[in-house]
Amino acid sequence: MEETVNRMRIPESKLRVVLALITPPLMLGMALLTLTVEAPIAVPVVFGILGTLLAIVVVFDFPLAFDLSQHGLIRVCLVRRHALEWSEIAAIVKPRRRGLVLVTTNRKRHVLVDRILEEDERKALMDFGEAHGVQVEF
Repeated sequence: MEETVNRMRIPESKLRVVLALITPPLMLGMALLTLTVEAPIAVPVVFGILGTLLAIVVVFDFPLAFDLSQHGLIRVCLVRRHALEWSEIAAIVKPRRRGLVLVTTNRKRHVLVDRILEEDERKALMDFGEAHGVQVEF
């Protein structure tokens, strides 16, 4: 008898999550610090803009994990869930270094995780992809 997995969560590495969460406040802190030491006005402005943009990305688009289910894949971010049905997914590929990138049918790319998957995670992803006709390349 064949056993199917209804849902599986694959998390991002804890170190990468911590680094992503502390980087925007550090950039904004650098902006304040450069104001106190009377640096040229462009320096705190650049740090402030970079810190704000990074904060937006971390809050809305940085994947903490992704869930695999029979209906599709869900990227779990801090304040949103980005759900994609299997019919919208063209491929899940490994870039040059490590991690996984999802490619949609309209050629948009979304980072899933930036770490090396464990063997059971790889097998589950391959099984889900094969079951739903999604190209999975490692």
